Amino acid sequence: MHVFTVKEVAKYLNCSVSSIRTLVRNKKIPYFRIGSKLNFNKEAVDNWIHNQEVHNMQPEEYSAKIRNL
Repeated sequence: MHVFTVKEVAKYLNCSVSSIRTLVRNKKIPYFRIGSKLNFNKEAVDNWIHNQEVHNMQPEEYSAKIRNL
């Protein structure tokens, strides 16, 4: 299992650390804590990205993407 820090997940997602902290505060991104440190499982983040893509697609776009897998 690959685990990201806040800085690493921000770089991976090409966004700011403050954006990641906002997503965490609003419980919009999967994370876990070890003590007070935020951590992100890469697989969970990848699944979250996939789910974001699916929710933003029109039904016909989603069907076309599934057919092409």
